[in-house]
Amino acid sequence: MVHRLVAWMHSDRYPTWSIPSDSLRRLSDVAGPDWEVESIPIVAKASGDGVETVPDEVLAAVADAEIYMGFGVPAVVLRRGPNLRWVHSAAAGVRSSLTAEMKASGVLFTNSAGVYGRPLAEWAIGAILYFARGFDLAAGPADPWPFDASACSSSPLREVGGSRVAVIGYGGIGREIGRLAAALGMNVTAVRARPDQPLPEEADRVFGTDRLPEAVSDAHYVVLALPETAGSVGLFGKEALAAMRSDAVLLNVARGSIVDEAALVAALRRGSLRGAALDVFRREPLPADSPLLELSNVLATPHTGSVSPRFWERQTALMAENLARFLRGETLVNLVDKHRGY
Repeated sequence: MVHRLVAWMHSDRYPTWSIPSDSLRRLSDVAGPDWEVESIPIVAKASGDGVETVPDEVLAAVADAEIYMGFGVPAVVLRRGPNLRWVHSAAAGVRSSLTAEMKASGVLFTNSAGVYGRPLAEWAIGAILYFARGFDLAAGPADPWPFDASACSSSPLREVGGSRVAVIGYGGIGREIGRLAAALGMNVTAVRARPDQPLPEEADRVFGTDRLPEAVSDAHYVVLALPETAGSVGLFGKEALAAMRSDAVLLNVARGSIVDEAALVAALRRGSLRGAALDVFRREPLPADSPLLELSNVLATPHTGSVSPRFWERQTALMAENLARFLRGETLVNLVDKHRGY
């Protein structure tokens, strides 16, 4: 009997998101002669956590497949794939995949959060340095030589060594941010859903998400790296923003829905915060008339913090490792808790 693995990860316009032939060969090698690995060469129009629509060719391919790998796992894939035993999403977020069908099924579900850890951590460190060293002052057109603003008694410039970063969401991405921050001499506060777990070696404090205002109160930089769940949507609103230092910077590499953008804009306008670095937004693409684009103390990037030429190196390693574990009947890496939402 021949078993089938179907992969739908293809993009003509953005080769970064197209599974290379070497990756397919590696999966075939791990699977062995009893498995057929099929790649569907149709463009997957994915954004955020998954694809918008699923073409008939993909639905036909999953009809007798046992494994499916794609950008998100739409409910229709589960409905049309009655023999599926394991599904994998190449995205980090999983909210759009956690449909009623997914939660009710016995199908194993894995995601790719750790794959994005390093590039997002480097994005966060870059954004921290951007504000710490006053690059935003130099980037603005208002003052072509901002020496006074940079060197005066009220200058916002500081060294990152000895400053504190609070990382909200200390999973695969959050911990990588903490590691790089600690390597620069920063003090790290870890905020996670299970604060009773052992303290990470790079952090000197840990809080639960129920103590968010306290956790961010003395941080110079607050990084949002938590998953989008029913409990995290709107989590960072007026109360959390008001708890931050007036010279603090908010960074968001998680999802735009976690931040109350109107409250953030208001805080930035009245000078309650030093600035904000945002890679994700409630509405994407970010509208051209968004007030976030008008503020000189906002660094906005177009949801590209995770882009890396090493994506498939890490993604393939994860998929191959999990495929080997699946065939041996072992616990999979990045197994999603369907009810906790990550």
